[in-house]
Amino acid sequence: MREDSDWISAYSMALLTILIASLWLGCGGDDEQENGDALDRIVGEDMAEMVLIPAGEFEMGDHFNEGTTYERPVHTVFLDDFYIDVYEVTNAMYAKFLNAVGKHVGDTGHIWLDIGDGDEQIEWVEEQYRPRAGFEEYAVVEVSWYGAAAYAHWAGKRLPTEAEWEKAARGGQVGKRYPWGEDAPDGSQCNFADKNTSYSWSDQNSDDGHQKTAPVGLYPPNGYELYDIAGNVWEWCIDELDLEFYANSPKENPVSGGLTLFMDNNFTSITERRILRGGSWHSTPEIVRVAYRNSSEPAVTLSYFGFRCVSSVAP
Repeated sequence: MREDSDWISAYSMALLTILIASLWLGCGGDDEQENGDALDRIVGEDMAEMVLIPAGEFEMGDHFNEGTTYERPVHTVFLDDFYIDVYEVTNAMYAKFLNAVGKHVGDTGHIWLDIGDGDEQIEWVEEQYRPRAGFEEYAVVEVSWYGAAAYAHWAGKRLPTEAEWEKAARGGQVGKRYPWGEDAPDGSQCNFADKNTSYSWSDQNSDDGHQKTAPVGLYPPNGYELYDIAGNVWEWCIDELDLEFYANSPKENPVSGGLTLFMDNNFTSITERRILRGGSWHSTPEIVRVAYRNSSEPAVTLSYFGFRCVSSVAP
């Protein structure tokens, strides 16, 4: 019996040792996950949900040679991982920002949001900025690049680089025209110029249900679970317009103009044209392609200009 008892005791001790080791390794794994691996989703300082776009390469540009020459050549880009807003910034979110800073015109005189234009969906009433009734969850419009950059700075974020935007828009797909694949939009995938608009280029055979902007998140997300990455509103990017940039782009983390707009106020001195991506409710199917590049002066505000933000992943 003594030998059996000793064997059982040794066996129990071995099991206990394995259990302790397993728990220790498990704790170490959890610490590594918490401290070393980025979470798939976070909530930003502005309470916006953000999703992780993993580091890696993707093919940037027009794979079909059907756009402008400055959408080519197709080139391979490596990006570090980053977070991007799941939804476009809404009127409710932008009004909160304006109330926090107490102005809609920057100290340098740049208009952030064109209140009084008639197309804006945020009002100045009783010494407060507030969304027009029913438009709280619609994408903010009539916002300049300065206004988008100012919001991003206030929220502890930044605007996306053009490469970040395109990688996020592609949703993990390679060489596709649209975030959802090859088929042109028919009104079920995004908000674009359809039968609800009366332009010469409006697609009278499609119905997306909205004449102008739509509430964010109304249409299906892409492969990275991003909503309205095509259509609804154009989205401002950091980059300066450079028609030759694709031919000379650095492979890693490219940004045209060399501007790294993170947590500073450098945006107030910018005067060069800035990139816009994604198309809008005002756009044709050709324009909501993921490779399509647009640009504007940074002070311009229009009823189809909006934005979403990104954050770098802490090393």
